[in-house]
Amino acid sequence: MLQEVASAYAEYFKLDLASGFKTVQDVIDNMITRLEELTSVLQMIKSKNSDCRNAVTEDISRYRHEVTILSKKIITLSNVVFKLHSNIEILEKQVEKAEADFGVQVDNKLISLLKPFLKRKDVNPRSTQQIIPPEAIMFKSVLDNFEGNNF
Repeated sequence: MLQEVASAYAEYFKLDLASGFKTVQDVIDNMITRLEELTSVLQMIKSKNSDCRNAVTEDISRYRHEVTILSKKIITLSNVVFKLHSNIEILEKQVEKAEADFGVQVDNKLISLLKPFLKRKDVNPRSTQQIIPPEAIMFKSVLDNFEGNNF
C-alpha cells in the first residue's frame, strides 16, 4: 500500500519542464521581438526628428534677417500709428473748441453741415462775439520714421 501511495503522489511531482519552459521561452521571444520593433520605431522617429530639427534650424537662420527687418517695420508702423493717433486727438480737441465757439450743434453732423444750404433765411448778423484765433497746432511728424529705411 505504501508503494501505491508513493507511486500516486509521485505523479504529482513529475513535471514536464520542457513544455513549461517552451511556453516561457515563447513569451520571452515574443517580448524581445516587440522590443526590437519598438527600438526600430524609436530610432526612425529620432532620425526624422533630427532631420526636421536640422531643417527648421536652417530655415530659422535663413529667414532671420528678413524677420528682423519685418519686426523693425512693424515697430516703425506702430510708432507712426501712435503719432497719428495723438495728432488726431489734438485736431479733435481743436474742432470741438471751434464748434463750441461757433455754436455748432453736433447732434447730426451731416444735417448741421448742410443746414446753411437747406434753409435760406434772412441772414441776421450774430452778435459780435470776439473770436479767439486758435493756437498753432503742433503735429508730430511721422516722416522721420521712414528716413534711412528702405520701405
